[in-house]
Amino acid sequence: MQPFSSPEKYALLSSLSDLESGSVRQWFFLELAATETKGPRTKRARCWMVLLARLGPALLAPSLIQRGLHGAALYLPASQHRFQLIRQSLNDALLLGVSLITLLAGFNRLTASMQFSLWLLAITGAAWQIWRTRITQPTEPENTLPGAEASLGLYGILIAKELEPALALSLIKGLRQDINTHLAALQNQLPELAPSSTSRYAKAFKASSWLLSLIPSTWLLGILPAAWGWIVCCLLLIGLSYLINRHWQTPALLALSGLCVYALAKLAHWL
Repeated sequence: MQPFSSPEKYALLSSLSDLESGSVRQWFFLELAATETKGPRTKRARCWMVLLARLGPALLAPSLIQRGLHGAALYLPASQHRFQLIRQSLNDALLLGVSLITLLAGFNRLTASMQFSLWLLAITGAAWQIWRTRITQPTEPENTLPGAEASLGLYGILIAKELEPALALSLIKGLRQDINTHLAALQNQLPELAPSSTSRYAKAFKASSWLLSLIPSTWLLGILPAAWGWIVCCLLLIGLSYLINRHWQTPALLALSGLCVYALAKLAHWL
């Protein structure tokens, strides 16, 4: 994994500053960009700038940090929160998907019925997430600091927080020298730096998680033999659960739930 060059870091930090226009974070990234070398934008930098604009910084923060853009550490708490939301949404989709497949298999329903039911479940789950997004959009907290465009940079914002000039200069100097060491101290003095943990990007991914995890199963059900194709789909969904959670408790719960639903459906069908 090739780290970003200094001109690439400058381009990405400037892009982050533009994305955060009007907030304290705008000047935070401008301070970091000032430590890098300005140069022509490479193709890789332009691609990452498009991704930042489309997906948002929080979802890309771990990848940016791995490539040497340590300023993205500002988004790590929000990133962890959003990935946790996406993981929960995927687990919900997988649990309902496995339960639905085993339920219909227990009642000896046709493959077409399973496919239609999975499609309906995926679309309904995605619609539910979109509806929840529409009614739970976060409200921005009231900001009592001077606007980013009206202030004199990060130093001016710190002074507006009634910090001693020497302390403000020390924080900015430390930020430029080693962000990993001094970011926490700066956030303690300037809590407004922390980005919101809720975003339309994470909600959109939660809605997509229902479609991306369930729709491939409908395709597999159509090409595999009806006698055991549903078993393969369930095993793949359970395997996907392991890849998402990185432990066996959740996949084991999925398998147990599927077996119980299948047994109860078989019993009800037999009776």
